[in-house]
Amino acid sequence: MNQNDLSPYRYPLRPDVRMFSEAGYVTEADFLIERLLKDDAVDQFERERLLLEKHRLSELCSDFPYDGKEALRLLKENDPSASETTLTEYRLSGKVPTALVDGTIHYHRRFLDTVGKQVMSEERKKDLSYRRSVAEQLRKYGHAEASLTVHIGVAMPKDLPSGSNVHVELPLPVTSMMTHDVKILRQGGGLVSCDAEKSRRRCARFDGKAGAGDEFWIEYSLVNSLQYQDMEKLTECCPITKPWKCKEEPPYLVKTPYLEDLASSICDGERNPLRRAKRIYEYVTRNLRYSYMPTYQSIANLAEYGAMMRSGDCGIKASLFIMLCRLSGIKADWRGGMYATPDGISNHDWALFAIPEVGSFFADCSFGSSEDPLLHEQYFGNLDLMRIPCCSVLAHAKEIHGGFWRSDPTDNQNAEAWLDDKPLSRNDLIDNRKIVSFSFR
Repeated sequence: MNQNDLSPYRYPLRPDVRMFSEAGYVTEADFLIERLLKDDAVDQFERERLLLEKHRLSELCSDFPYDGKEALRLLKENDPSASETTLTEYRLSGKVPTALVDGTIHYHRRFLDTVGKQVMSEERKKDLSYRRSVAEQLRKYGHAEASLTVHIGVAMPKDLPSGSNVHVELPLPVTSMMTHDVKILRQGGGLVSCDAEKSRRRCARFDGKAGAGDEFWIEYSLVNSLQYQDMEKLTECCPITKPWKCKEEPPYLVKTPYLEDLASSICDGERNPLRRAKRIYEYVTRNLRYSYMPTYQSIANLAEYGAMMRSGDCGIKASLFIMLCRLSGIKADWRGGMYATPDGISNHDWALFAIPEVGSFFADCSFGSSEDPLLHEQYFGNLDLMRIPCCSVLAHAKEIHGGFWRSDPTDNQNAEAWLDDKPLSRNDLIDNRKIVSFSFR
């Protein structure tokens, strides 16, 4: 099996391993996988699926480190009034992700961040004001533009010996229907190469000697431009076009009977493609609550997971929107990268969909979940200017890096770093992403 290739999720997991794995008996499942592989008791396809499951179980343990006792202690530190009942309610209502690890309920490593997302902080209010400002400008003038210069870097772990031979990848922006004039300005750490601007997944690659705290970095500028799309008017005059043939992209963007029936029930015979897309947008934004997710590589089907759990982050929501559109005869694709405001940079995913004879449009089902009517409407067909798109495909990073698993083989948002003989953990690397300049035009 090639590391970073998640396509074996297409194959069923043999029943004896699945029994332990689905029941959360991680140690038993891992032991059985080891024995089956050692005894060479499986064919090539079973082997690939078992190796992927072994990796998934390892990621599961990393993603869900807190048992109930530790989770309650952390929750009380954050909110002294919280109790065991509070924690149980979060779990039963699906507000925070949980998993069984060797028979014990464990909580996601960012469960406190998920809880905090439900609080309207001053920082969040300011962020929403940026989004509203772009939405209002688009409606008033018909267009909007912003220039960004950013510093994207990663510092080495505190215990890395001086003079270590380090390999690094940093995400770079791709050109798109909104992003142009991308310029690489400065770099540090030994830049080796940069992917082409039209790559589906674009990175800058570094090789160099480094020690504890040393940083590999790159600075670049870009311009984002938007033209306002009046979706109501476009919908009224939208032609009834031939349905787009559903495209599958294993392992995540694939048909399942559940998703096919869900798409059919949402669209309910609607022939206007823009109305079908809007119905799907309404379903995703109104039925999936926001929650930080396990690493995507540990989930076999992102779209179905989100639909069944009724929760997800930006990528889960984007995946579900994309797959439901495709199953409804609408071309839709992935967009991943970063969300960059004058105050900082974070990871983000969204979607792009297209209607023949009408045009291509954005959909952000995460930001579109807003209770603010303006923002809810804004993110169906339009977007904001605070984007750094770095990939247009999901789970495309299949190349081998010394035989190591990436921290994230699904998206292109964070630094990846490794030595000649081992990967460097995402938990040990220190991200240094910051805005150098940001101006709305």
